[in-house]
Amino acid sequence: MEHKYIPPVKPRYMKLDLSDRLRDVLRKRDIELFYSHQVEAIDLIRQGENVVIMTPTASGKSLIYNIPVLESIIENPEHRALYIFPLKGLEQDQVKNLNELFDAVEENMGEGSPRRVEKLTQQAKDGSDKRIRTKSPLRFGEIYDGDTTAYRRKKIRDAIPNVIFTNPDMLHLAINPFHKKWEAFFRNLRFVVIDEIHTYRGVFGSNVAHVMRRLRRICKYWGTNPQFIAASATIANPDQLAEELTGVRFQVVAESGAPQAGKHFIFINPIESPYTETTRLFIRCIDAGLKTIVFTKARKITELIYSWTINHTPKLADKISPYRAGFLPKERREIEQKLFSGELLGVISTSALELGVDIGGLDCCILCGYPGSVASTWQRAGRVGRHGQESIIAMIAIQDALDQYFMHHPEAFFEKSHEAAVIDPENRNILKRHIPCASSEVYLREDDSVYDVKKLMPLIDELVKEEILNPGKKGDIWFSRRRMPHREVGIRAIGEPFDIVNESGKAIGELSGVRVFRDAFPGAIYLHRGRQYQVMELDLEKKKVICREVDVHYYTQALSKEEIEVISEKEMKDYRGLSVNWGTFKTTQRIIGYEKKRIFDRVRISRHDLDMPEYIFETEGLWIKIDRAIQSFIESKGFDLAGTMHAVEHTAIACLPLFALCDRGDIGGLSYTFYPGFKQPAIFIYDGYEGGIGLTKRATEVFGDWLMATLRVIDECPCEEGCPSCVQDPQCGSGNQPLDKEGAKHLLKRWLS
Repeated sequence: MEHKYIPPVKPRYMKLDLSDRLRDVLRKRDIELFYSHQVEAIDLIRQGENVVIMTPTASGKSLIYNIPVLESIIENPEHRALYIFPLKGLEQDQVKNLNELFDAVEENMGEGSPRRVEKLTQQAKDGSDKRIRTKSPLRFGEIYDGDTTAYRRKKIRDAIPNVIFTNPDMLHLAINPFHKKWEAFFRNLRFVVIDEIHTYRGVFGSNVAHVMRRLRRICKYWGTNPQFIAASATIANPDQLAEELTGVRFQVVAESGAPQAGKHFIFINPIESPYTETTRLFIRCIDAGLKTIVFTKARKITELIYSWTINHTPKLADKISPYRAGFLPKERREIEQKLFSGELLGVISTSALELGVDIGGLDCCILCGYPGSVASTWQRAGRVGRHGQESIIAMIAIQDALDQYFMHHPEAFFEKSHEAAVIDPENRNILKRHIPCASSEVYLREDDSVYDVKKLMPLIDELVKEEILNPGKKGDIWFSRRRMPHREVGIRAIGEPFDIVNESGKAIGELSGVRVFRDAFPGAIYLHRGRQYQVMELDLEKKKVICREVDVHYYTQALSKEEIEVISEKEMKDYRGLSVNWGTFKTTQRIIGYEKKRIFDRVRISRHDLDMPEYIFETEGLWIKIDRAIQSFIESKGFDLAGTMHAVEHTAIACLPLFALCDRGDIGGLSYTFYPGFKQPAIFIYDGYEGGIGLTKRATEVFGDWLMATLRVIDECPCEEGCPSCVQDPQCGSGNQPLDKEGAKHLLKRWLS
């Protein structure tokens, strides 16, 4: 066990110029002093800059964008703002706080206040004014998302509030395509706020980058150029991410002036089951009077720890609760309120409680397994110690390479973040899906204000040939042949979408690309929003996955055969005499079977054969050739060449999330003892998405640190032949055969020498 005490940090305040009326309103809410980062960011926003704020959880980020928005609307009640949150439901607390602020401003200003939104008038078609009267009047800020009823959506469009709270999916499907119904909103849009910007990574972030570009095109069409304000958890590249996401330049505010209470951070590497250890610690914390939250990595584990706790200490039955995405919104809100009020002493949660929900002052956070990124760990840790009291964060390691890396190198956890949020707005597959959407919203022109049409001409020509776009008579504009191409574009995936439905045809979700074959083969256990589904049928013709809900204690792991063909080399870097190549290649995969493994200890239960078609896609990746000298070195030491390369490939993939915000499952790999194209051995590591999303490109930028982390994980694991904590990969398509841990260690040391 390792213990680190993080001492308290005193607040740093600065003077903020405010109108007397707004200052009075904030004073009544006990907001009289402003942290240095709040003042710095607000001043930049007032100067017209786009700003990204990267400060810890509970450091007052929302006030940074609420104050300029309120000031703007007080000055001109016609002004509008758009608040974007990554998930439906995260807006609840924010819209409540903003509306309370605005109500207080109105009350304070009396007759001179901005008009109340519920009293807005709209011009009738005959030119007369008609007043919107309703039983549930619209507020200053309103949520417009998938849970908003059709009736209320129409009310919102008819009398658009000053602030709209939404998510990227709604912006993509319900606002951008119908912007002419939102004319008054877009003509007066002054601010776009993007919260939790670090969550926009990978495929999702790459798609959202085009939703934002399309939003900017629409704003320009209506004659506005709104300021962007973004808020982020701690990542390595907040300015780069914000700029790639929106296409505009940003100023970064990253030095927090907020106070922080002392924190005790404990790293626990249990000898026995991590789940038993978590349950034991949870009970001890609650018995000691500490309000505690446990974060797990799976719904099954959440339920297991909850039932073990109740069985061991029945008196806690009414004092603790599980919490996961599978619960209904009403159930989740009830748990949140009970936590906030103190009625509950503890909660066991999946990642569902990580973002955006105020659950009051907790004392202890137990992480059952490393959450996958330093950013997510601090998001979860930020749930405790919010009211100035000291808190405890305990990370309990499971058998996983990154968990063990931090158990052996706890100091690395507290260093400056190396994790970059990586997106690729230039991914051709994603671009090809969004250009028709953009052209259906506003014609695409040669001198387009957002897209570089000259650069996109090969893609545009291709879309014209495929009869997806139509050129204008003069050939200088392009528009979509389809009225609503948006419906065919899912922004949380890439590739051709497959609908996942239950046996009665009710939609569960969707999958696309290679993930359909890897995650939804017949017999697979598919997880969605914390629930388990067994795949009964994969209908390739109708693009449907038919499932039924189950409750089992195992997961499935696909077994596959794979081939890679290099298409082009885009870049080559030299690292201590080792050539690292990066480029595009084609991968051909076929699922040949699967294994059932127990969730709690990963022990194989059974193996099953499958006959599936090949799946071929192009992506980006890197490769390292093994020259004759290295090959002779490995073989002369008595190591297995194939096992050595395979072990390096696995552990390198496991360590990439230390440097890019991603999951191990976002990356693929393959090792050849003889690659025909090179006529020598080679290791390939690639982005697991069509067209690539920039993950392996990031790996080439941090190559030396990445190799060093890979070596550390292998070298410091006490096992003899390899285990899930070092060289084994739970998703290995060849069942983790062959693997040579010692060979991998010697190869990495040779490369790093």
